[in-house]
Amino acid sequence: MTTTEPNRWTDRRSDAVSARKEAYEQLRRASTWRLLAATKAPAVLAILQATFPAGDRRLPRSELIARVGAHLSLLHDDEGPADGTSAADGAASADGAGDEARGGRSAAEYVDGWVREGYLTRRDDPQRTETTFEPSPATIDAIQFIASLEEHRPTTTQSRLQLVIQQFDRLAQETETDRDVRLADLQRRRERIEQEIRELSEGELMLPSAEASVDRLRDILQIAAELSGDFLQYREDLRAVDLHLREQILSPEGSRGEILEQLLAGDDLLGQSTVGRTFTAFFRMLNDPAQTRATQELVDRLLERDFSRSLSRDERERLANVFSDLYEPAQEVLDVKTELYRSLARFVRSQDFRQHRVLLEALQEAQGLALAQKDEVPTRTPFPLELDLSRVLMSSVAQHRLKDPTDPGAPAEAEVHDATSLSVEVLQDLVRTNDIDLVGLTSHVNDVRGRSGQASIGDILREKPAEQGLASVIGLMFLATSHAQEREGSTEIVTWRELDGNDYAARVPSFYFLDDVPVE
Repeated sequence: MTTTEPNRWTDRRSDAVSARKEAYEQLRRASTWRLLAATKAPAVLAILQATFPAGDRRLPRSELIARVGAHLSLLHDDEGPADGTSAADGAASADGAGDEARGGRSAAEYVDGWVREGYLTRRDDPQRTETTFEPSPATIDAIQFIASLEEHRPTTTQSRLQLVIQQFDRLAQETETDRDVRLADLQRRRERIEQEIRELSEGELMLPSAEASVDRLRDILQIAAELSGDFLQYREDLRAVDLHLREQILSPEGSRGEILEQLLAGDDLLGQSTVGRTFTAFFRMLNDPAQTRATQELVDRLLERDFSRSLSRDERERLANVFSDLYEPAQEVLDVKTELYRSLARFVRSQDFRQHRVLLEALQEAQGLALAQKDEVPTRTPFPLELDLSRVLMSSVAQHRLKDPTDPGAPAEAEVHDATSLSVEVLQDLVRTNDIDLVGLTSHVNDVRGRSGQASIGDILREKPAEQGLASVIGLMFLATSHAQEREGSTEIVTWRELDGNDYAARVPSFYFLDDVPVE
């Protein structure tokens, strides 16, 4: 006698396999998979690694083309099919080498192809006159995957298992709600510590082997390297959240009204998203001066250990700069988050979304009419509409030099004053004698810091112009000396407009407000 139960199980398993296959088909179209499966993947990955070494995360177009051009022979060394693809990658020319056999492509053409394929990310930086490029998250993932194959370092090491167990143990202790159980855990930990103290007092010093210590240190460095590579993905995820919010605003139904109310009320929906909360928590911890100082002291102690001499020079440099290398990319992610928030707020408050919604509805209506007629109107049917096409002489914009009649010419040379240091006492006297509005400045600091998680003096002046000119800058410096964290050795340029209408700039120490300033 047979039953249908095995068939049901078989059917469910078959459905699961089919669903997984479909998911892999989607992943196969992703940039990471296409790059690894490309015919010229070894050359492309090697060139991208050489082009973007440690420290050069972003390059202007001219320098990028020059670096790629130095290795162009590797891409022109065609040993595959004429179309530059293999049977495995079908018709896709994911490495941008689909037609290099037909005469050889230039470095600029390769760069443009890699941008289209998603291997490079183009960024328009307002502080640079030239477009810059950086490796995409897909390229970073591909390079890390290949590096793991090259190093032949298994992930199932004793040190990694210990890290997992330690984190499980710590999480279980911190989330324990039974007071008696938590007290018993603390007592056992105290007994272990007392036992170690007795053993040390008696002269017994047990140390792990040098090999085990080096393995643990390399595992930690690998985790730190993965942190650095995640910043690119943070930026992409934040842009995806911003796009999703805009789509919801333009949507004719759903939670559009609620989102508009929250944005008009000043809520930071980007910061409240999952990726926003995760990054904010990470950024706060990274910029905690006490935490950073204590961790750097631990790193310095590890570098003095005998087993650390087994590390390569590159590994020792990565260990020494494990936290300093995270500051700049983390700050860039925060800048992107802040700019997206401001852009989204302007989009709502300026009522631009209403015009976009009308245009979207018109496009959807036209698309619906076209779809309704697609089976009734043949594609070759003449359409009774005549369009008068105009001709225009095409030329490069660079050939034309525009003249602004109101341009007074080159500005006068800026007056630069010698840098001087101001003590807290001097700032107090300036605040007292100039009647500076500290209450208003405190409100500005808390408002800007509350939206972005932290704020420097320059960030506050960009959003809240100095109403009292230099006096407002002095007031912010005074508040910073008492309520902000100073980034030692770092400075920033702040700008303001005086009451006479002239613009001024000054270099001041970098202070970051991490918490609200109390209103006095």
